[in-house]
Amino acid sequence: MTDTFDPDAREAELLAQANSWDTTAPVPADEGDIPVVDLTEPIADAAAKLRTACERVGFFQLVGHGISAEQIEEIFAQTRRFHSLPLDTKQRINIDNPDHPLGGVGYLPIGERRLPRRAKGNRNEAFLLKSDKAIVLDDNQWLPEADLPGFRGAVERYAEAVEALALRLVKVYAVALDLDADWFDQAFEEPFWRLRLTHYPADEDTASGAFGIAPHVDTTFFTLLAQDGPGLVIYSAVRDRWVQAPVIPGAFVVNTGELLRQWSNDRFLSTRHFANNDAATSRYSIPLFFNASGDWPMECLPTCTGPDNPPRYPTISYNESQAVAQGE
Repeated sequence: MTDTFDPDAREAELLAQANSWDTTAPVPADEGDIPVVDLTEPIADAAAKLRTACERVGFFQLVGHGISAEQIEEIFAQTRRFHSLPLDTKQRINIDNPDHPLGGVGYLPIGERRLPRRAKGNRNEAFLLKSDKAIVLDDNQWLPEADLPGFRGAVERYAEAVEALALRLVKVYAVALDLDADWFDQAFEEPFWRLRLTHYPADEDTASGAFGIAPHVDTTFFTLLAQDGPGLVIYSAVRDRWVQAPVIPGAFVVNTGELLRQWSNDRFLSTRHFANNDAATSRYSIPLFFNASGDWPMECLPTCTGPDNPPRYPTISYNESQAVAQGE
């Protein structure tokens, strides 16, 4: 293990890896390629399935999560409303607004290469907000209520619900890692998260090589994704193929990110993936990128190290590591 972590070097390494991946000819997923975890099961049973998914695949479908179909439909309806606004209106809360003190929030236009940085511009636009121990929802960029009545309230309700779900899921991760269910509680008392309301416009030029989101691995503890249609493609290490993730109505797609991979000493996978646009219709997705508090020092988990398996990474926080790739 090295005593220091160079986030810029790690970001460059991840970008070089992404540029080397051959993403041609993805295939439909076979049954079992992306396991299903049901939160209505006893925590030990759910954790056993989660453990297998994270050690072998890096992705799973989450059902039995308790967020209603009505609330999921509401947030998608509000996402469509936002992205149907005139561009000039959305640009008033551009992510690079020099008059707003908090960076990394607001409107991200089509063609951007950030969050995290990519080699090619992404064929999507997004509204982003975030929260941490020193950031509350009021600190984010919001359009005036008159521009989009009801939008902010619906987004805040969904953010509260999905954060609560993520905190429930953290306990399942703890048990899956052979820890007590409350092991991560202190680290996640004031979690850092980013919510992204994303629009992938119809793109007839699907042969151009452009991506909705270019191939990458997430920088998170985990990512919790709601999607309204197919487009997500993940790499299956078991099959050595890129596979098209199926859409299970009402389910969230969950994947491990770089932070949990490092915290677990490479026990849990951080799996490469990308997203495509549909040639005929717009599609929308809403990921929650979830982490411990930004300044929480992540020391190698005691169940993921031993005499023959020393820690591979230094103790480090999100702010010291993956925040660089996110452009914080």
